[in-house]
Amino acid sequence: MKWRSLRSLVLAGALAAAIPAHADPMTQVVGRWRDSDGESEIAIARCGAALCGKIVWLKEPRIDRFNPKEELRTRSLMGMQVLSGFAPDANGILTGNGYNPADGKTYRTTLELSAPDALVVRGCVLGGLICDDDTWTRQP
Repeated sequence: MKWRSLRSLVLAGALAAAIPAHADPMTQVVGRWRDSDGESEIAIARCGAALCGKIVWLKEPRIDRFNPKEELRTRSLMGMQVLSGFAPDANGILTGNGYNPADGKTYRTTLELSAPDALVVRGCVLGGLICDDDTWTRQP
């Protein structure tokens, strides 16, 4: 009886080890990312139950000149939160809002790893009919 229990325990452990663990998409994207044109870096971190991201490096100083609020058009982009409210949707894709300083608009945005060090950032309008992608690279 002892051996049968031990054998069952070993078999259960082996099966558990063989089942691939589902990685948490929120943990996978936490870190520092450089945009595709090399102009800025965004640090993605947990903000409560969701993820957010702020600009932590700029190749050249820039201001939020296209912000719809005139009084904010002279503020620096450095330190600005540009990603907010990201959490996994039903498919496990991180969905939230992304502010684009290039046009001053906020878009429904998804974040999805295409490789361990490549993050596809997709902003969409019209319920996802029109989207634009950018691939960010993980930084040390």
